[in-house]
Amino acid sequence: MSTQANEKLLSPERLAGARRDLEKATTLPSEAFTSPAVYEAEVERILEREWLCAGRADQIPEAGDYFSLDLLGEKLVVVRGRDGEIRVLSRVCRHRAAELVRDSGNARSFQCPYHAWTYALDGRLVGAPMMEDAEGFERESCRLPEMRSEIWEGWIFVNFDADAAPLGPRLAPLSELLAGYAMSEMVAIETATFDSPFNWKVLVDNFMEAYHHLATHRDTLEPIFPARLSHTPDNEGPYSVLIMPDRGEAAGPSSGLPRVGQLTPEEAHRLIAAVVYPFHLFAPTPESLTWYQLLPHGHDRFTLRIYSCFAREAHDDPAHADAIEGLQAFTKIVHQQDIEACEAVWSGLHSRAFETGPLCPLEKPIWQFNQWWIERMAGAV
Repeated sequence: MSTQANEKLLSPERLAGARRDLEKATTLPSEAFTSPAVYEAEVERILEREWLCAGRADQIPEAGDYFSLDLLGEKLVVVRGRDGEIRVLSRVCRHRAAELVRDSGNARSFQCPYHAWTYALDGRLVGAPMMEDAEGFERESCRLPEMRSEIWEGWIFVNFDADAAPLGPRLAPLSELLAGYAMSEMVAIETATFDSPFNWKVLVDNFMEAYHHLATHRDTLEPIFPARLSHTPDNEGPYSVLIMPDRGEAAGPSSGLPRVGQLTPEEAHRLIAAVVYPFHLFAPTPESLTWYQLLPHGHDRFTLRIYSCFAREAHDDPAHADAIEGLQAFTKIVHQQDIEACEAVWSGLHSRAFETGPLCPLEKPIWQFNQWWIERMAGAV
């Protein structure tokens, strides 16, 4: 890219349309999605400073349970200690940088497969063979680094910024809004994993509007949750919420599953889509919770893991297995439709004929996210 072209990236002029009031607003300019330089700035200004979801507490219910995670190039292990506390630790040995684990399971400690250095579940180095004669060696200084973490509604969040504000207080209004869905009590089942060859914001935009139900999901979501009924409340927190009422009928792809929480009649007849910025995506219903975990690898690729979450009663009872499989199958069908839409958008964003497009009022969550993104990114490139 020429120096002149690079100077236009995220300039006030390029972002002016996205800054307008919703009724007159446009999308972010195409380079916000397609530019490697913009992604590098996102990593520095957003991804390394915001709370990112590492997993769910129900994935590691017992002491010693752990799973590995690669996040923004960091090799992490999420583990429940003997004290019941969940910690997010580096899984790189402090000796010669070998990975301690690469999988999930249950362990009493983590032993390096290279030289047998051994770490307690809280990161303390408890074994270092034949290091007695190493001058200046101090076992206490070789513990595994621990990342800041918080648990919100059953999800484990991690932050690489030591100075970041706590997450929970900023999401208190969202917790109140969704309290009836009892999300923290649900159990996650991994449904599918997708290598997604497009920018992560393309999927966030797609997830957070029902306007595309009209065409993309004409035979799946639109008959149940019509686009015209969708609406989004105002908010000042680091999140957006899309409310999608159904047609008022007892319709849905997963009938027969036990309902969760304590829902009002209105809540029992709607689907919610929510995003905790930058990209924690989830959708609670009266019977289930769908969670999208995004793991970016660059401006043009991320891994998507889709989880379906259910009440413990449904998860543990074989009588509900068919209903759970049916809902998972429906989720895969819906996302396959979304893949085709997202790939079409990604292709079009590279066209010289496209720069920005006008937003529909039904795309208010996209507009809300854009304002948050611009505040952190304006002038970055």
